Amino acid sequence: MIGSIFLLLSGEHPTLPYAEVRGILRSEGMRYAEVGRGDQVLLLNPEEGLEGLLRSRAALVMEGGPLLGVAGRSMESISRTCNGIDWGFIEGRTFGVRATRVKRYWEAADLQALEKAIGDAVPRSLGARVNLTAPEVWIRAAVSGESVYIFSLGFRTDRGAFVKRRPKTRPYFHPGVLEPKVSRVFVNLSAARPRDVLLDPFCGTGGFLIEAAMMGMKAVGVDIDLRMVRGAIKNTKFYGLDCDVVHGDGTAGPVRGADGIATDPPYGRGASTGGERVWDLIRGLTRMAREVLRSGGRICFASPSEIEPSSIAEGEGLRVLEEHTMRVHKSLTRAIVVAESA
Repeated sequence: MIGSIFLLLSGEHPTLPYAEVRGILRSEGMRYAEVGRGDQVLLLNPEEGLEGLLRSRAALVMEGGPLLGVAGRSMESISRTCNGIDWGFIEGRTFGVRATRVKRYWEAADLQALEKAIGDAVPRSLGARVNLTAPEVWIRAAVSGESVYIFSLGFRTDRGAFVKRRPKTRPYFHPGVLEPKVSRVFVNLSAARPRDVLLDPFCGTGGFLIEAAMMGMKAVGVDIDLRMVRGAIKNTKFYGLDCDVVHGDGTAGPVRGADGIATDPPYGRGASTGGERVWDLIRGLTRMAREVLRSGGRICFASPSEIEPSSIAEGEGLRVLEEHTMRVHKSLTRAIVVAESA
């Protein structure tokens, strides 16, 4: 294990960012200990390689790096904490300091004054020089709750890449599909790893397949609507990805030995369920997952929360690990369920 790593998480959902990190670390078999958490904050003691892994896979992690210290919400506490930091890692290098606040915590604080206090704590004897344009080392401070977390920036995720892949930029578009960032989270919650078989039995326009294949997985998609199959093939090829997309009933078990399943079944007003009731559709999906997933394989799926999808999954012999809720509009709250095969 290395020292503690600070992670600044997205505020787009209260629980999914933490779950996504767990799913990614499980998929790669990386051991870690959670040593703390706060609002959009997660502190881990992991094995080597965490930063590169999250940089390449995470959708709801914004940035992170080695934790230097945790101060209270006062300039005195910040100064004391900074004076106790071993700043030797920036000896002879250029550095910059930037502070941010999560939501509206400690609104009275002057962030520029906070940055100056941290910068002033670096001993001049180290020969480190301030550079706010392109420093060799960024020192970051994040205010969350009653704490100020001070860390050395190790990585930032490329959140703009998801914007560039938004559904309307693809050759084939259909309304109601999930955004790439959310699709990536589903795949990560399935805990599939590169070279694993990731199945989407309701693949639609191929959003989940795109995210899985971009992470090096063997992406397999099925859809009962031939137009969607053709559209998904166009979309995956648009990104130069090699995915298997077939026409058929996704609940009929088209693949044996899948390592993970990530899917958003057709339950919205603009989606076709092939004549099935949503309850029956989710029951068929979870039964299929029990049959095709390898032992310990996971499924992440969405469903209207009102039909209690976790209970359906348990009734089909899956072990439900977690359920998250996401409000879509006033008449639909989406449940996101993660379950595991025996």
